Amino acid sequence: MSSRLIVIAGAVLIAWGVKRHYADAAVEDLTWILRPTTDFVSMATGERFMWQAGEGYASRNRLFLVEKSCAGINFMIAAFGMLAIALAHRARPGGSAFAILGGSLVAGYATAVPINAVRIAIAMWLAAHPDVLPGLTPADVHRVEGIIVYFGGLVLLHEAATQFDRRVLAPGRTS
Repeated sequence: MSSRLIVIAGAVLIAWGVKRHYADAAVEDLTWILRPTTDFVSMATGERFMWQAGEGYASRNRLFLVEKSCAGINFMIAAFGMLAIALAHRARPGGSAFAILGGSLVAGYATAVPINAVRIAIAMWLAAHPDVLPGLTPADVHRVEGIIVYFGGLVLLHEAATQFDRRVLAPGRTS
């Protein structure tokens, strides 16, 4: 089996495993991503979030809850998959496929936390200013905002990965 195929197959299996974990997880099982995300949101907004068992992190001042569906897991999976596929051409026999998968997973997580924090901070601002986008329901505003932030995050991450590939990994490139 080619090293590229190992990266792609590994990425699919890892993405499926993370998605399965997320689907079955209670909010308490997601503190590994919810806590740092709300810490970033707190830094950006000045709001304090308190843990509420079975619910998530709540801002009593803003009546805003960062709960399971706000974890950013789907973005993390998309970021991981995009990176793994973008760097799969680098895979060589002897373990580099596993380095690409591991690095992509770490980078996907490290990207998901701040990008998701930006999305939540913007969502909090939009919730406090409901007349900014007249004609849209709050659910529509939330959905559009999420699409824009997450798509922008993926574009920026892809550009960073491309630059990393060209500048850092370029020596020895064979494709």
